[in-house]
Amino acid sequence: MNVSEHMRVGRTVAGEEAERKAALNELRIRLNDGLTRTRLTKTQLAAQANLSRTTVYEALKTGASAPSAETVFALARVLRLKDVELLRLQRTASGEASSVASPPQVPGKLISDWDPHDLEIHPAGFTSGKSDSGARPRVLPRYVTRAHDRVLADTVREVGEGHSRMLILVGTSSTGKTRACWEAVQPLASSEWLLWHPFDPTRVEAALSDLECVRPHTVVWLNEAHHYLGDPRAGEQVAAALHSLLMHPDRQPTLILGTLWPEYADLYTALPTPGEADRHSRVRELLAGRTVTIPDTFDHRALRTAFALADQGDLLLADTLTRTGEDGRVKRKTLLGLLHS
Repeated sequence: MNVSEHMRVGRTVAGEEAERKAALNELRIRLNDGLTRTRLTKTQLAAQANLSRTTVYEALKTGASAPSAETVFALARVLRLKDVELLRLQRTASGEASSVASPPQVPGKLISDWDPHDLEIHPAGFTSGKSDSGARPRVLPRYVTRAHDRVLADTVREVGEGHSRMLILVGTSSTGKTRACWEAVQPLASSEWLLWHPFDPTRVEAALSDLECVRPHTVVWLNEAHHYLGDPRAGEQVAAALHSLLMHPDRQPTLILGTLWPEYADLYTALPTPGEADRHSRVRELLAGRTVTIPDTFDHRALRTAFALADQGDLLLADTLTRTGEDGRVKRKTLLGLLHS
């Protein structure tokens, strides 16, 4: 290796070392700022994070080596910091590979990384263009808000303020339950919230296996919630785990969103008759005050908005609005299925 190559390698090593020091310094600043905001002592922080006092002191101490990813994740949970950002700094400070979207063994991925159709939102149609693979990409029509969307927005605002919340949308088929949930979580995407859709190997098995691993700033997606809450063997256990997630102060904020058909909601919330086994006591307790009903029709305001969006160029809406019933009115069920599929 000649002199110029030695100099180039030296500059590269020096640059990487400077980057690691800067990342470690920023990591410690954020951790110490979080400690100041929570007004915890380091001893209290260690106890709540289930870490030794030495580990916590070293993680916050200037001049010490970079803390492990597990330590950073545990501290971020207690200090209510964004662990995705802190783990990126930790990886850089420790000289590891490039950052990852979420910490290891934490269920979910960034909301922005989800295709809404993979969350069981039915495709409404196709665009006129083609993707690189040659297949026409699936698209969602423009969204028309209704009264229940304001309830969803209030719920999302509350979790954004640091509280855990749950809301189950109750409605018949094609009334827009799942699409409404998807639209509601979009404000959380900019804050790097995760979304977890438990379904593998089965919905119940996934929920029971990983609910205890859900971290703050996660949306738990329970579409067709009867698959979870109505399981004859494990439904009550799932309900208890969800309730624990909502109540645990160290796991806030989290948001649980789900959908149910009315017949399931009625079944789960009905009181048993005297002498009858109470099969859904935990589910009933969980759902109390946490459901909102979606109507199966559009009001006139929503219809006017749909026509306006069609006039602005939404071809899917325009096509549907040309279909009328025998009375000359738009078939609202068809419109519901398209707008909120």
